[in-house]
Amino acid sequence: MARGRPSKKTHIVSAACELFTRQGYQGTSIDQVVNAAAVSKPTVYSNFPTKLVLWEQVLESLSVSAEQKLSETFVVCQQSESKHALTAWLTLWNTWVSKSEWLAVYRIFIGEQHKMSATSMKLFAQFEARLENVLLCWKDFYQVSDEVYQLLDAVTRRSLLLPALLKQPAISQADLLSELQPIIGRR
Repeated sequence: MARGRPSKKTHIVSAACELFTRQGYQGTSIDQVVNAAAVSKPTVYSNFPTKLVLWEQVLESLSVSAEQKLSETFVVCQQSESKHALTAWLTLWNTWVSKSEWLAVYRIFIGEQHKMSATSMKLFAQFEARLENVLLCWKDFYQVSDEVYQLLDAVTRRSLLLPALLKQPAISQADLLSELQPIIGRR
């Protein structure tokens, strides 16, 4: 392999990720992955014996990138001394819901969970844990109680994540801030 070029396996995972994001798990075929990656079918099958194995590799890749992006975002929030706790919270959540490929993970598991293996379910739990780990770092950094953290999480999931998954408009940031402000006041 030439230096600087991604491996065929990485290239296939990337092409599959784009397809799964646009079309879901059921709507994506190995033939489509073959065409999108511009590789042969034997090349795909030599790296990924089934579509489920390919999906699991995509999910692992998305988990790693999610953790990296959220961690970077949180470091920026920590370095910005003027960043209020709620502003940092919303920055993290807005980062999470802005990534179509991360939202696709939820959509696939909500709609096609019955097709997933125990390994896939474990990988989804790890994917969700990446978000929670960064949010728990936020909780510790801003010294927020468990009760307040759980309330913020519930309200934010309802106000930002759910509308993003349903492709509906989210509550305005100003309205969400006014809804969350009394909760954070309980610290």
